Amino acid sequence: MDFEGAVEALRQELAEYVRADAPDGIPWSWMATALSAALSDHCSGLSRAVLLAELEAQRHQIESGQVLQEETHRSLAPLLSRGAKPPQDTVFHLLISGMSRIPGTGIWLWQVTGAPDPPEAGAAATGGREGPRPRQQRHEAQADAFVHQRYYPMVEAAEFKGFFAQRRTLFATDLRVVDRGGSGRDQPAHTLLPTTSLAFELRLRADPGLPPVLRPHTDEELLKSLFGVHFAGGRFRKCGEPLFNADQLWCRVEEICQESEALRHGRPAVCQLIRCVLEHEEPAVVVNLMLWNEDIAVARLWTPACYVGLLCPVVAARVSETELKVEYGSQTISFVTRPVRCLAEVCASQASVERNELGLLDYRHFARRVRLCECRKDMVNLTVLARVVAVSVNVPFADDSGVTSRYAVRIDDGTAVCDVTIWGDLGRQASGLLPGQLVLWHNLDAAEENGEVILNGSSDENSQLFNISTMAGLLASATLRQYTFLAELPRAANRYAKACIVDIASSGEHLRDARDHLAATMLVHSACGRQVTRSDAPSSRGRLENPVDCYRFDCLGCGATALKHSEAAAAFAVTITIDDGTESVVACTTPTAAADSIGITPEQFLMLPGAGEQQSSLARPLGREVAVSITTYSDPLLAEHGTRMDAACATSAVGMPTT
Repeated sequence: MDFEGAVEALRQELAEYVRADAPDGIPWSWMATALSAALSDHCSGLSRAVLLAELEAQRHQIESGQVLQEETHRSLAPLLSRGAKPPQDTVFHLLISGMSRIPGTGIWLWQVTGAPDPPEAGAAATGGREGPRPRQQRHEAQADAFVHQRYYPMVEAAEFKGFFAQRRTLFATDLRVVDRGGSGRDQPAHTLLPTTSLAFELRLRADPGLPPVLRPHTDEELLKSLFGVHFAGGRFRKCGEPLFNADQLWCRVEEICQESEALRHGRPAVCQLIRCVLEHEEPAVVVNLMLWNEDIAVARLWTPACYVGLLCPVVAARVSETELKVEYGSQTISFVTRPVRCLAEVCASQASVERNELGLLDYRHFARRVRLCECRKDMVNLTVLARVVAVSVNVPFADDSGVTSRYAVRIDDGTAVCDVTIWGDLGRQASGLLPGQLVLWHNLDAAEENGEVILNGSSDENSQLFNISTMAGLLASATLRQYTFLAELPRAANRYAKACIVDIASSGEHLRDARDHLAATMLVHSACGRQVTRSDAPSSRGRLENPVDCYRFDCLGCGATALKHSEAAAAFAVTITIDDGTESVVACTTPTAAADSIGITPEQFLMLPGAGEQQSSLARPLGREVAVSITTYSDPLLAEHGTRMDAACATSAVGMPTT
């Protein structure tokens, strides 16, 4: 089987080991990247049993630690368990299931539990099917919570009558739990200490992500009464003056700035600026909201583009008609509404993927493989498997922060052709890709330029690429792929073959080290692996004359100029003829595959004293049987068909298939 077949087969087997109801319980993107990473780390062959054991351990670690890795918990279980507690800055999404007063006191308690999941949460995680719910009982964790005195007016005021009886949900952080005792059972009575680091969630009927159980309890009337706004046409609009006699603001969060230190009332304090806008005002008013010290925790409950309501904020100053300075005060109460986004109008297979808070389609946990023909703008965390059509030279991008390397790679997966822009260090890695190679691209984002979908990736965004064609670990693992006869090689594909080396010859004249007597090597840029030219004579070919230290080189691939001789290295430039009894094939060869076939490094080859010794080193592998990764392709620049050997290893190094 090839790489695609190995991913699908291992996905099915792993689903049985981890007791997933279907392979869709294991995302294709995770399976492909985990397999690629394992094969990249192991250059020798991996048995199927060892590989499955390693993948099963990784999957178990992910699933067992998934609760603690979530950005927002819809369960109190991690907080109430005896195991490792989530960090103090963890955000919880909770449901107030009841409210009571401790008998004989004026102390109020909320009974809280995990908030309901959005609709089709299980289907979204499994690509549209109802998959396994390993944490289906997680909402059953419950606790009492002391109500902070700041919220007593809401609990007792007639204006908020029924507010806490409407299955009220809230976001909270900085939670601390104690055992109040007196439960009457041999179990602790968990109680959350009072906190002001919370925001009550206000719900809209127009929100498609609203859980069905909460849909009858929306807050259009409260928004109108409390803030004088209503939601229409995809935004909030003014509908009159608020009925409540209090200072209040309803604004959209534009930017959450970094924490800093400043003087407050003559004393040093920690502060955080939140830039917001009152979009329902004409003209729109900019609100610079300042949070101080312990109130900064509230900012964790907000995200850019969400809507925040503030009851009783401190208006510090009105700078102008369109700018307002506000502080989060000791009596301020926070409300929040997540951005209302409709489901993406894309292919049917993607209908279960909702837009996140930033309005982007997050494919991190999408179960199925995404094809290029399905890609649309505003997708993030895409994983695609495609063949390289062409790679550009470096086209640097310059702005105020400096110059960033930028490469364009055209890819094709059989359903569509798409351009990928690769930035920075990852771009330099991509610059070494060759036409026809099969590459797994991980964590790409999709945008649109001139009506065409463009994918983007960079190391800064945790993007990765795995060159499947050059992966020695896959070549040496006989249980993960099969051999193809050379006579049956498709016109454009990536296959594996077992054959004998019958000839090794120079692939042509290249700029090379003075010690190379056979034109079997070329000088390349050490950083990117592309050929270099002489700075003073870019069209020259052949051996350099000594002393080499006086030469300077240019790399047309990445745009580097005046490179020192120490920044250039020798690499093999040969063609290798192989024969498996069905056909003889002359293949151009990557430098790594050539070195593995010849059995020595280019540096060792150059240390040989004369042409005779170098010729003998090239003749020594003749007759040797090797396993090779073969790529057949059509070169878009030369409009011709080509065959290339991307990886090679001795057949004795290939792991034997199990029977």
